[in-house]
Amino acid sequence: MNTADKSFGFTDEGIEEIVLDSRKKMHNALFVPIVGERSDGHDYIDMAIANGAVAVLSSRDTEALQEKYPNVKFYRVPDTKAALQEIGYMERLKFSGKVVGVTGSVGKTTTRNMIATALSAGMKVFQTAGNANSQVGVPITMFQMARSCADIAVIELGMSEPGEMTKIARIACVDIAVITNIGIAHIEYLKTQENILREKLHILDGASGQAVLYINSKDAILRELSIEKIHEFGIAEDTSLVIKSYSPDDYALTLITKGDHMLQNASAAMHICEDNDVDLDGAKAKLESFTGVAGRGETFRTEKGVLIIDDAYNASPVSMKAGLDTLSQLEGSRKIAVLADMLELGEKTLDYHREVGTYIATLPIDVVFLYGEKAASIGAGINAAFDMSDKDSGKSRKPTIEYFNDFTELNNTIRSVAKDGDVILFKGSNSMKLSEIVNTFKQEKI
Repeated sequence: MNTADKSFGFTDEGIEEIVLDSRKKMHNALFVPIVGERSDGHDYIDMAIANGAVAVLSSRDTEALQEKYPNVKFYRVPDTKAALQEIGYMERLKFSGKVVGVTGSVGKTTTRNMIATALSAGMKVFQTAGNANSQVGVPITMFQMARSCADIAVIELGMSEPGEMTKIARIACVDIAVITNIGIAHIEYLKTQENILREKLHILDGASGQAVLYINSKDAILRELSIEKIHEFGIAEDTSLVIKSYSPDDYALTLITKGDHMLQNASAAMHICEDNDVDLDGAKAKLESFTGVAGRGETFRTEKGVLIIDDAYNASPVSMKAGLDTLSQLEGSRKIAVLADMLELGEKTLDYHREVGTYIATLPIDVVFLYGEKAASIGAGINAAFDMSDKDSGKSRKPTIEYFNDFTELNNTIRSVAKDGDVILFKGSNSMKLSEIVNTFKQEKI
């Protein structure tokens, strides 16, 4: 198979990894300096070579560097990110197995993990490492996938702005697509849910001539989707497309990870296993031992008997409500929700936070800790719900609410009040750093 890219002569011969971080110790690596808003990776080429890079993409003149490092291969390109994406596509063509692509407003990583876990009952599976689902992460994933010798790959594709999904979908060229839901994550940039739907559907760009799209039947927008609607968007017009729905009650499953959203994700995994001739009993056993993904609904118990729900990686109204549902369904002496700001929700941000508060008023939750200026509106939603004259409209007992703007104070308070039998949910946008508190509990994990 041809290993060279024709546009700038790249060859992957002798390359064992692709690295973006010059500080990382690397072995026979291609270093790709990315030009960002605050820094330019070209400034760190010397460091990358000192750490083991044997090849470098560069949009700057490389003559002096080539003279300085005669044993390093330099590729002069107009745009290093675009060149990396070209390499990613080249690597994709080397993979002979099926590619499952997973996208959606929330639940991508957990669904991807569940699908990979279930498929492993009968196939050798490759999946995206960590959160490498972006314009630079997907090409690197393709490079790793091409060397995996896997039968099938489960790839996560994320987007936050118009046009981004098309770029990565044309690299991944999926055979099977899964859309978990259409929420309001990134609505600040995409403005409407229809725009979000259209962007997510671009996962089909670059798809094989015969593709399958699995959609969440519980999502109000997705369940109205048809092939005709997809074609109206100008998507998958030359693809023989089949749409299949999945629902949480399609299979009898008893999961460690609680909540209807987890059953929904598992159902997608089971459908894909069934359609790819994987033994369903084996797939079921794999899913029923699945303990979740760190930061995305993983549960664990500390030595002191506190059950932690680690859902601190990210947050939107849909995922926060799902996390609160999980908290309300688990047995415990006290149910405590630690909730931080949800970001990138646009001009209705405070309304979305108040909406979560209104939802909490319907659940059996005992204590709510709110961290951040936006999260304070969750408390306003709770209070407004209980201040309504109709006291018997399905509301539970009003929870105790505490507000925090200081992270250290929040951490110290949680650590001091947590006791045997408590169930504590951590949920907020990643930059709010609730995972740091979770990690202190993880050090006491049984």
